[in-house]
Amino acid sequence: MNKRLKVIFLTILFIFMFTYQSKAKVIVEPNFNCKSAILMEFSTGKILYEYKSHEKLAPASVTKIMTMLLVMEAVDSGKIKLTDKVVVSENAKRLGGSTMYLETGEVRTVEELLKGAAIESANDACVALAEFLYGTEEEFVKK
Repeated sequence: MNKRLKVIFLTILFIFMFTYQSKAKVIVEPNFNCKSAILMEFSTGKILYEYKSHEKLAPASVTKIMTMLLVMEAVDSGKIKLTDKVVVSENAKRLGGSTMYLETGEVRTVEELLKGAAIESANDACVALAEFLYGTEEEFVKK
């Protein structure tokens, strides 16, 4: 009798083990190798995930790509030429992060600064281009 109860008990236990499904949700925190992140649903603007999203950081590569896009659109439209000369401002020179080590008053072509933005990921080159196109960083950002 004792052996029969053990077999029945183990059978019932196995049935529950394989048929019972937990209702608990497992939340997995992503492990990104970054200083900050934000994920937004495009059509609604709803923030799906954020990590230190309000921290001030040096311009990221996406910002540099946007800068290069606006510069190339200006070249394509004839507003500027790749050979145009750009004078580096104090504002552009003082930037940290990735730079071309531009000096205040240094003269570079649009093409050289574009290459610096693309190859060196140069913040100073992006600001020099932004100021060349629209006068100030602020006006450039508005575009």
